[in-house]
Amino acid sequence: MLESVQGSLTVNALMTGREELVTLNRGENPSAVQEKIREHEINQVPVLDDGDVVGLMIADPEDRTLPEDGSYEPIAPKWLVSADTSIRRFIDILDDDRHPARFVFQENEVVGLVTYADLNDAVARTALYLLISQLEIKLARLIRMGEEDIWTYVQILDEGRQEELDDLQDEMKEKDVVHDLVEHFKLGDVIGIVRDEPSLLDQTEVSSRDHFNGLVGGVENMRHNVAHSVRLVVDSVDGVKEVNHACCSIERLLDKIPPQSPQLAP
Repeated sequence: MLESVQGSLTVNALMTGREELVTLNRGENPSAVQEKIREHEINQVPVLDDGDVVGLMIADPEDRTLPEDGSYEPIAPKWLVSADTSIRRFIDILDDDRHPARFVFQENEVVGLVTYADLNDAVARTALYLLISQLEIKLARLIRMGEEDIWTYVQILDEGRQEELDDLQDEMKEKDVVHDLVEHFKLGDVIGIVRDEPSLLDQTEVSSRDHFNGLVGGVENMRHNVAHSVRLVVDSVDGVKEVNHACCSIERLLDKIPPQSPQLAP
């Protein structure tokens, strides 16, 4: 279910539509749009020739100054991305060559522009959050399938977290509420328990604790950035690499966690 929703989130939802773009006609002095790109904090300006997109002029990232000589990168197939490209795939594409933007095409027509900065958009955050959620759900399921009592696994966590969960348990008892303690685990909890409990780690195809650490490195930080809109997920085109690395690690780990047993399915 989550995979299906994640795959349905595409660059079409991220792009700036062609009619909203700040553009420059070929041969026109870049100063004509200089004030506008600074006002709107834009770093890329499509170049037009008789209404057709022919290239992309890239501003200096430090002060958003456009090239005085009007030079631009001619449009080429590698600078194009289909409107139905998934956001996850778009991250991979950007990381491949670190170009800051892609023209979005649909039915052989350029319909917009999408850049690395658009990965800070709410839709992109949702796509990343869904990927992280898949990992969190699978790890929690692995813990539920474990042979030990849940409180045995809680002892793996640091003392502060143990006290929080113990207080929660007491509160639920006082209210006579039946609950599943695992539902109150955080991402860091399920990661730490599976990593540090040999019987659970053995249930995965991860070769060692260090290997597991290597796969989850950066995941919690990305989750924090994704979940808090005041924080940037990506602050530069070079920052895409870190996000893509975390995504690839999550996907590799997801493949190593066994599927839910039919008899345990809800």
